[in-house]
Parts: sequence; structure tokens; C-alpha cells
Amino acid sequence: MTTNPKCTFTPTQVRLISGVFLAAAAALGLARIVGAKATDGSDRAEAQCDPILILLEFFDRVTPPVLPTGWSSTTWVTSNSGVPMPPADTPPNAMFVDDPDTISDKQLLSPNIGFVADAGPPQLRFRNNFNLQDGFDGGVLEISFDDGLTFHDIVDAGGTFLSGGYNGTISGCCGNPLAGRQAWTGNSSGFIDTTVNLPHQGAYILRWRMGSDSSVSGEGWRIDNVAITQCYTPRGGRGRPTPHPRPTPP
Repeated sequence: MTTNPKCTFTPTQVRLISGVFLAAAAALGLARIVGAKATDGSDRAEAQCDPILILLEFFDRVTPPVLPTGWSSTTWVTSNSGVPMPPADTPPNAMFVDDPDTISDKQLLSPNIGFVADAGPPQLRFRNNFNLQDGFDGGVLEISFDDGLTFHDIVDAGGTFLSGGYNGTISGCCGNPLAGRQAWTGNSSGFIDTTVNLPHQGAYILRWRMGSDSSVSGEGWRIDNVAITQCYTPRGGRGRPTPHPRPTPP
């Protein structure tokens, strides 16, 4: 599910269509009710957050190598087998790109993603599994606010990794198009959580980008369970939005 990239939505409108997705997200630990403890140590919350689900994609409703509607790439595919292992975090499918022994620049674009008016900055969480030539091949996350005309590294654009962020810098020796950039590289040893607070500048497109150099291949890169939420906090931290069914956080 995505919101219309040309429109914004009120929290009430989006909550009407996000309840069922929140149930699925909670099963994976994607949905949380956030509260800040009082400075005196009591359980009184200073502010309450109602998470609004903007996008949830498991890549499981298509037959490999087909991409879900709205996602685009000429090099990434959906996959249910192969390396790096395991092939999916939630079977059967995950997105996959190989890591060849030649110079390449392989890109996966998300749908146009809208945003909720008067809500907090969006947060992206996905499961990330990579085994790439350490220090020479790697992957990055980029964002565009102009319908894909220009992209910027998520950190340069103002995003902040909370977990599972870049773990190395790509060498400039051998032609990698990502040379000199921070990236995911080496071996994650299976799926890990990656969480990033995205910049809050309007509708956007995300791009997962894998660059390789002129020698030595790796196993590749997989992503699964992509979720984007925004936090709605009532003004002044008082009151709650209109109640709606909510799963118990795991």
C-alpha cells in the first residue's frame, strides 16, 4: 500500500486503511506505541505516538522474478532461493541483486511514497542481508524528492540510521561507481534490522543501489519486509486520535 504521491492525508483518513496492516506489522515488531517516561521516573508519558503505516511490502504476493506493483528495476528481482542465505526473512520471497566480478551499478526504486499531513518524520525499517566483496563492492540507500530526477544518499539528505547502518567505505581503486562512499559491505551473516529516520520534506522515492568493481564477485544483497511509518502525536501531547483496533505490541 502506498499513499498518493501528489496528495497528503489527514491522520484520520490514513488510520481508516492502516489498521489491518498494523496487525501484520506488529507480528514482525514493526509497530510500536511510543511513550516518553517522565523525568521523575514515573510511568506518566510526556507525549504519546500513534504510528501510522504508510507502506508495508513483504514481496510475497508475486511469482519470482516479478516485482510488486510500483517497484521498478532492470537488475533486481524477487527471489525465493539461493545465496546469500537465507533467501527470505519471511518466506517465500525477498528482493535480490547479484554481486558480479565486473563494474556495475544496480538500482531498485520504490513506489512514489506520500506522507501524512501534521505527522512526524517518516521512519523506514527493513530486513537487510548482504554478502558483498568486503570494502570493494557495496550497497547504499538513496532518496529523491523530485520524482526521481535526482537522488541523494540518505545520510547526506538528513536521514539518521538508528540500527543496521553503513558498516564500511568503498575503495576507490577499481571502478566502483560508489567509490569513496559509506556503504553496506562485507557479510551481514544473515538478515539484520535496518532502521532509519527519513528526512521530512514531502513525497519521495527510495533507491537501494548496489555498486561493484572490476574484479572478484560476492553472493549478493537481499532486502525484505519494508515498512514505513509516521508518528502522529496529538498537539501538546494531550488526548489521543480517534481510537481504532490495535494489536498488542510484541
